[in-house]
Amino acid sequence: MRADKLGSAARRALLDADTVGEAADPTPLRVLIRVKEEPGEEQRRQIADAGARVHMVAGDVVAATLAPGALGRLTELDCVDHVELSEPLHPETGTRTQHK
Repeated sequence: MRADKLGSAARRALLDADTVGEAADPTPLRVLIRVKEEPGEEQRRQIADAGARVHMVAGDVVAATLAPGALGRLTELDCVDHVELSEPLHPETGTRTQHK
């Protein structure tokens, strides 16, 4: 595993998966993967083989889901520069805030 390729939230998710165990929380993580260049078929296959399900590619960024335990395998790929969790900028709370 190459921890230097993980963003802080992804690093915490990997630590949590190692501590708690993947079976305890099988919920896949939504991640953004920055690759060295726009991925071709070979790079997409490598990412999929590492356990990621690719949803969208925009230039050198791949949006995917994967099990928390697969983060380490993903960082081992030469084509991967950085992995971070895909988090909403403003999480939905179910309540509406009032602006003053």
